[in-house]
Amino acid sequence: MKVESLYHTGLVVSDLERAVEFYSGTLGLSVERAITDMSSEFLDRCVGLDGIELRMAYMGTGSGHSIELIEYRAPAGSKSPAEFSRNDVGAAHVGMIVDDVLGWYERLKEAGLNVMGPPVLRDVEYPWARYAFYFQDPDGNWLEFVERGPRPEGSTEN
Repeated sequence: MKVESLYHTGLVVSDLERAVEFYSGTLGLSVERAITDMSSEFLDRCVGLDGIELRMAYMGTGSGHSIELIEYRAPAGSKSPAEFSRNDVGAAHVGMIVDDVLGWYERLKEAGLNVMGPPVLRDVEYPWARYAFYFQDPDGNWLEFVERGPRPEGSTEN
């Protein structure tokens, strides 16, 4: 038995259309699976809640790992973002490689998002981040943008 690949990271959102617009319009990700309404005994058993009704969409870059955006219609959950500090057990984030951390930092700050920073350049070799910063999507989910040098030939490090 083995884990074969990383498939997706799921984020719960309050408004799926708004989330799809943010991830496609602001971040430039592609819709890899269109908005779908779902309800089934399979979901109830998988998630461990009764009477699940949800809407979901997959966003990504075509790399094989997607962000699954999920809006739960039933049972109703909290609509306020978790109050996790970045160092709390249970806090999570989605890290993405970008081509221009400084440009993204300015763009997301100007968009009024909660952005940590500013990014500071450090002189490190691949796979370490040369620049990085955290920010939150409109629902409070934490994301990280990382810029790093090119992967050396033959490297298996991620």
